[in-house]
Amino acid sequence: MDKELLQIIAIGTSVILFMLGGYKWKWLRRYLLPFTLGVISVLGGYNVLKASLMTICLSISLHLPYGEKTPYWIKALTFIAIFGSTLWLGFTYWQIIGAVLALVLFKISNTKWGENIVFWKAWEAITGGLIGITISNLIGR
Repeated sequence: MDKELLQIIAIGTSVILFMLGGYKWKWLRRYLLPFTLGVISVLGGYNVLKASLMTICLSISLHLPYGEKTPYWIKALTFIAIFGSTLWLGFTYWQIIGAVLALVLFKISNTKWGENIVFWKAWEAITGGLIGITISNLIGR
């Protein structure tokens, strides 16, 4: 399958499923998003074992806490786990960029001055997009 098309699908579905998972349907974020990215990875040339391990780890990491009342160090570990789960497919700087940006933007969204700049749905779209970008970069090699 055309890798550029797979990249578009990975980013687009990541944004939509991550946001819908934050709306009402947690299962879309926790199960369908990892499964979709796993299928995209296989179609992009990765073997089924690596893609399956990434899918399982991503699903587990998307169950970890990162809410407002969660201690900051646990949030950091959660975002490291989310983006680190893609290491089964290889390394890209997007794994670091994604974890750092998601954490920083989350912090900004929970400040008085930043809550209207990085409102919650914007944070979800950006974070979902970063996960999709990470997979896109890996399959685009």
